[in-house]
Amino acid sequence: MKHWNEGAFFWAGLVLVSSLLFLYGILVTPDEPLAWHPVLTLLAGMFPWTGLLLKSCKDGISESRTEDLRRNLCLLVWGLVTLTVSNQFHVQRALAMVLSFPAFAMLTGWNIDRMLREEGGLFAGWARVSVLTCVLSAAGCVLYVQNSPELFFGGLVLGLLLLMMGAGIGIALLYYRDGELAAWLHAATGALVMFILYVFLLPVAKG
Repeated sequence: MKHWNEGAFFWAGLVLVSSLLFLYGILVTPDEPLAWHPVLTLLAGMFPWTGLLLKSCKDGISESRTEDLRRNLCLLVWGLVTLTVSNQFHVQRALAMVLSFPAFAMLTGWNIDRMLREEGGLFAGWARVSVLTCVLSAAGCVLYVQNSPELFFGGLVLGLLLLMMGAGIGIALLYYRDGELAAWLHAATGALVMFILYVFLLPVAKG
């Protein structure tokens, strides 16, 4: 456990908690069975860590030492096998998410801890994927509400918030070179988006 220290587990816990909270309304109290493809559900549920998750899957192999590499490969196999089996055998989507989220959260937490220790304040790769995640999410949000007048204003506000948080994450990483601040901004982004969705947008959509 030389490199899997308390820091990696702390960040993994932050990713896991924020991701499960973001999907709470779908996993716990769905209005209808969860019909999304498991991979799409995973990527949506990992927001705003989605881009960092994809980077972590790559870094887990290319940037890890032998000891960490064995554990990272185990996590990748765990998560991918769970998604594959659930898709092939039509396992309940919520169960597939519950089983696969810990593996990907631990992989992402490991990568956050690694970057904080080894990147030397150079977080360009982290900044790119995180800002891109926020920009694509904002664009998708605006496109989604274009044909829904009752959701249009709220969707624009949410899109603007995503762009602002993405800019904040980029500034924290590239200007201040503060990875911990960026990680907490990720968590704050997830909390704010969840609040706007479940308090303002989804009730109007259901109505």
